[in-house]
Amino acid sequence: MTDSPAQGSYFYPSTSDDPDRTDVLRNKFGIETHSELRIEEYRATAFRMAEIAEGVGPQGQFDKAHLKAIHGHIFQDVYEWAGHTRDESPIVDGQRVEPIGGLSKGGTAFLHGSRIEMGLDEALKPIRDPDVLRGSTPEQFAERAGQVTAELNYVHPFREGNGR
Repeated sequence: MTDSPAQGSYFYPSTSDDPDRTDVLRNKFGIETHSELRIEEYRATAFRMAEIAEGVGPQGQFDKAHLKAIHGHIFQDVYEWAGHTRDESPIVDGQRVEPIGGLSKGGTAFLHGSRIEMGLDEALKPIRDPDVLRGSTPEQFAERAGQVTAELNYVHPFREGNGR
């Protein structure tokens, strides 16, 4: 059995010239405006991030699977594709979507989707060994955290929600 070809879209069809209604990500709320989605996404993700801060959330080894589980937990109430990276073909509104190759935002180009696995391996390398983090001075920890954050931003593994 083969997978069906991707025919879906991450976006609702644009039916207006109104920028608030153009290229709105399909979401579990059925909201079709950026302004409304931003509010509901914030509410839902703030709740899930608070759970993680309280220790209720994905446990893991600071690896790719753990990062995907964290994203999936934070965005589970908002997007069907929560926890899926741009190099995957998740089901959105009942249809498979194509992997996302090139992605840019505000003039910044991110790593091509076909290189996400390699990019994540490199980005997470400084925190692969938890003992290194435990033995770090605050300055060393901050330096590693900054390096990992910058690398993850460049990799931009998810369609949305990379900065949270």
